Amino acid sequence: MTKEKMIITDLDGTFVKDSRKVTSIDQQSLRELKETMQIGIATGRSIKEIEFIEEQTGIKADVRIGFNGAVVEVDGERIFEQTISKDSLEPILAYIQEKALVFDALDGDQRIGTHKSDDIEKLWNMQLVEPEGLFELLKQKKIFKINIRPDPDKSDLLLKELADQFPDLAICKSGEKRIEITPKNITKGHALELVRQHKDLQIVSVGDSENDISMFQTSNYSFCMAHASSQVQQYASAVIDNFYEVKKLIA
Repeated sequence: MTKEKMIITDLDGTFVKDSRKVTSIDQQSLRELKETMQIGIATGRSIKEIEFIEEQTGIKADVRIGFNGAVVEVDGERIFEQTISKDSLEPILAYIQEKALVFDALDGDQRIGTHKSDDIEKLWNMQLVEPEGLFELLKQKKIFKINIRPDPDKSDLLLKELADQFPDLAICKSGEKRIEITPKNITKGHALELVRQHKDLQIVSVGDSENDISMFQTSNYSFCMAHASSQVQQYASAVIDNFYEVKKLIA
């Protein structure tokens, strides 16, 4: 029997190319793909933000992967959830505070930290908050992911330093201005392995960032956006300019 297929896509830079709104042609393409296969979304954002895109497009995902794999939902049921442990959270927060790094920590409902943005359309109905007693408050919260927002010319050096000092955390870049921190061994690829325990699927993935590499490696076939770095592109089966091209290429 032929395995059922699933198309699973990253959001920012991929299905939501400008991080604001899904184009009508990409929406229509995914809607047509949904007629013959299951739909998945895998993002560094929260499940709440996945729901925002579902409402915008009118397309509900069969599989939702949030925070790069720290939360996994299949057919509306949460099958996996992992936050940053207290033993790991306190040292990384102390490092961020000492270095005065711009950051936001995600608890699933808000973005909590020092990061600011005037581009409301990119927030997808999420609030950016910087409460009093910020670091003490965060130590008491369940945090799934931390975004650090370095200057582009400092991101690679900071990434290496973080990886060296915090080997108990998963740390990767998703663009020149963002470093993402999640619990150890949390990746989109690991999330897909969990999904396969519930669904026997052939998986086609689409992405554009370093946090999509593990997803490419776990998929049967993968597409990388042309604006991605060559380091990311090399892990994909093919390179495309726009999400809607996927439908024609896998038909």
